[in-house]
Amino acid sequence: MLKREVVRMPARSESRSASSRVRTRSRGNVGSNAAAERVVLRGGETVVIRPLISGDEAAVAGWFEALSAETRYARFLSCQKRLDRRTQSDLATVDHFDREAVAAVATDGSTIGIAGYTRVGTSSTAELAVAVADSWLGQGIATMLLERVTALARTRGFGCFTALCLASNHPVIRLLSRLGPTTVGAADVGLVELRIDLNSTRAAPRPSI
Repeated sequence: MLKREVVRMPARSESRSASSRVRTRSRGNVGSNAAAERVVLRGGETVVIRPLISGDEAAVAGWFEALSAETRYARFLSCQKRLDRRTQSDLATVDHFDREAVAAVATDGSTIGIAGYTRVGTSSTAELAVAVADSWLGQGIATMLLERVTALARTRGFGCFTALCLASNHPVIRLLSRLGPTTVGAADVGLVELRIDLNSTRAAPRPSI
């Protein structure tokens, strides 16, 4: 069972006195009033779930390096051995409204998972994506990240998530479909597009990947 404790991230002036249990590399103002949440995982490890700090490219780069080639392909739908600067900057750019990202941070300060959404144009629809470092899979981290980012999207008036996935990526498809009523349609060869209704919720088991 996961143990959760809500904590507030320190302001910039307080960053040096932050808890020694979670030492993030990120610096600067989170830009969101959302609380950070310290969670004890099933195996006893502690992580903090918190909004990604805008411009924290180091966190994004470290997270990408922790993904296997297979996980990178599932997340980006292409073979990427490294992130180009433009993509890295784009992933680290959040405004905590139209663009949001929530990160899982280990006690050594490394970012081990990121889930995020980006508004589609001026609509109430956003594109959703998530990936967790392979060595941390199976502990419910993706579930927690998606729960947090979905809750934020609902409070900001989003009515729908879309997500493009490999048709063979059944664990992620099942996980995303538990965020709300979901339709799955073919998008391209080997790909499916999920549309998740955020205006309606339903009870479901809590899966882990």
